[in-house]
Amino acid sequence: MNSQSLNTYIKTKKDWDKRSSVRTSEETYDLNLDNMDSTNVSDQQFSTYCPILLHEKLKLLDNKQKKFVMGSQLLEFLIKTTKFEVDYVNKVTNNLALGKYKFDIPNILKLDALKIYTDEGYHSYFSKKISDQIMDYFNITSDLMPYVVKFFDKVDNIGSKFDKKFDYLSNLSCVVVSEAMICQDISDEMKGIVYEPVRIMFREHMHDEYFHANYFGTLFKVLWPQLSKEEKKIMGHNLCESMDIFAEPRIDIYFYSLSKLGFTKEFISQCIKDIYDTHEWKVDKAKKKMTQPLKLLNDCGVFEIQSIRKEFENRGFI
Repeated sequence: MNSQSLNTYIKTKKDWDKRSSVRTSEETYDLNLDNMDSTNVSDQQFSTYCPILLHEKLKLLDNKQKKFVMGSQLLEFLIKTTKFEVDYVNKVTNNLALGKYKFDIPNILKLDALKIYTDEGYHSYFSKKISDQIMDYFNITSDLMPYVVKFFDKVDNIGSKFDKKFDYLSNLSCVVVSEAMICQDISDEMKGIVYEPVRIMFREHMHDEYFHANYFGTLFKVLWPQLSKEEKKIMGHNLCESMDIFAEPRIDIYFYSLSKLGFTKEFISQCIKDIYDTHEWKVDKAKKKMTQPLKLLNDCGVFEIQSIRKEFENRGFI
């Protein structure tokens, strides 16, 4: 058991009970979007930073169209959050809290898994509440969902080449990676947002996720030494796959939003290629997102296993 990691964890989590949003927030998460049009909030600053709107051929979009593109991207993020928190993170926290894994898990981590279970349920709740309001405001229907499902198809495919009995390593891998990356994801989502109800939601979510990242980082330090050689090689592959998926820019949603504005699939594909097929996006931004999980894996000696190190090197992650 990694007692040093546990001691550090105990010291750094002391404010969790007092400051978790589910325990302290008085927000109703009512966006009042109909009132936004009469405020001084510009359409460009309603939602999230959309790199696609920097494309020369899209700069002629009017403010209403730009707001729709940004709103659709924000909506996609919230819908993913609603599902991921409940179906993926809380699947793992449930297993941890109820002792369903074969590993020796310290009781404090079992107990705190229920804190995360509570937090993530609350994040799922306010993400769903806000996404419902955005859908109503923009008259968006369920025809957006196929663009979200693609992401979860990729997540569900993690570790699929291994025997089903190792599925628990796939679940753990994607959650450890996502929880290590999510603060950076939320920070990116907040760029340019000045509409206060949306900012508050992201700010509260990000604050909670710092505690979650600390938790899952500690959990990984406890679990990794307990894995067999076979499990380590499988989980190493799954971690690599997970980073690849979670570091990808979210571009599928542009095929939805821009097609609704009358653009062809070919035009949208070209715009995406022009913006995202660059060293900045394919290397610099991807590596920035991976900073925390890569440090965690390195600190735990994951890359001392040559087959794992080689896979990460081949993908350009290290």
